[in-house]
Amino acid sequence: MPSLPSRALRRSARDPFFLFFLVTVVLCLLRARDLPTFEVSRAAAGFPDVALLVLAVLTALRLRGGDRSLPSPWLLAAAGAFAALIVVSSLANGATAFTAAGKLAELVVLTFAAALLVASEERLEALAIVVLGLSVAAAFWAAVQFVRDGPGRQPSFLGEHDLAALGTMAIVIGLAALYARRSRPGPLALTALVAGSLAITLGSALASLLGLYLAAGAVVAVAAARRELRRAPLLATLAVLVGVTAGTLSLRSGELGFLKSWFGPEPDTPGEYAASWSQRLIYTYIGGRVFLDQPLLGTGWHGELPPEEYARYLPDARERFSDQPPHYFPTDDGTFVPQQTYDQVLYELGLAGAALLLVLLALAVWKAVAASLQRPRGPTGEHAYYAAAWLAALLGALAGAALYGGSPIAGIFWLTLGVVAAAGSLGPAASK
Repeated sequence: MPSLPSRALRRSARDPFFLFFLVTVVLCLLRARDLPTFEVSRAAAGFPDVALLVLAVLTALRLRGGDRSLPSPWLLAAAGAFAALIVVSSLANGATAFTAAGKLAELVVLTFAAALLVASEERLEALAIVVLGLSVAAAFWAAVQFVRDGPGRQPSFLGEHDLAALGTMAIVIGLAALYARRSRPGPLALTALVAGSLAITLGSALASLLGLYLAAGAVVAVAAARRELRRAPLLATLAVLVGVTAGTLSLRSGELGFLKSWFGPEPDTPGEYAASWSQRLIYTYIGGRVFLDQPLLGTGWHGELPPEEYARYLPDARERFSDQPPHYFPTDDGTFVPQQTYDQVLYELGLAGAALLLVLLALAVWKAVAASLQRPRGPTGEHAYYAAAWLAALLGALAGAALYGGSPIAGIFWLTLGVVAAAGSLGPAASK
């Protein structure tokens, strides 16, 4: 990365508004349930909620002052519309659903604030340093857990999927430096590669492994388009992919039983091949039934579905997956916890929500690609890689984690959209 953290962070600190934005980012990339809360009108609120409210007010005031207009208006409009649909669709589902929707939708403030405030390469660098710092801390604590508790996937202080998704963002920072710099990468880039690889491996989220492949593919594609593709960085990329894949699969080898059930011999006993991804298939089946009965608008946003939305499909699911253990199925009187974002949107927001999410992600991909290739106005050096690669990593992570307010994955979702929106307006002139 060009310049050490001190330069980017010191200059960023001259704008208290941007500094507050960075603090809010950190709060939103932690699990809300681990932070202190207090009650406001019978609803639990915490420091991230307060920070987002203040950030929303400051963003509105900055916009009113006219110092800078919002870039990528179509992308931001789609993000705002998606957040609004989440809230509006929850209104008929009661106070609990409305609160869950509000906790998720309020994070769209990160999107608008990032689009407004990440106005230079130096500020993008400062944001990357904050993301990397949190990744290093999370990877370190996961390593401590691994040594203390024994072999196995570790949540650190984030959760397995969140840890792996954050680690992928860190790896992007390191890989981007390898391709963008013809000299040897600095200690910050090496730290990003080591911490990111450790976070993904110990988190062992298979969807984030997919996200890593997509992110690495995006980095290589951008490097090729910018004529920065060279042998040494490419070999380093392959080494990272092989090492992280081997480490992840060694920790999750017992969780791929569904592949054995498809391609292996007949099991000797019922449930012999049962594993977490088998459970995901059960939840996908039940969610698909929910969607087919309410295809246009879905159930409306709940976050976690109550029994009245899914319990009637349980008998069919138990018959369809009769070889799976009973505890792999949601209970008749509990809740149905969505397992990934894409089908969650289908059965909670229907085709309308899926279409809006598709438009949002398509606009984001278009803007990210355009920003990566845009010259001379677009971002330079490693900064040209962040938007496209972080977005690619997010698309993979969403295949293994649903969206909930207060989860780091949700914060990464809205933050990444904001970085993509801002990326096209960055350039050498803006960073001075």
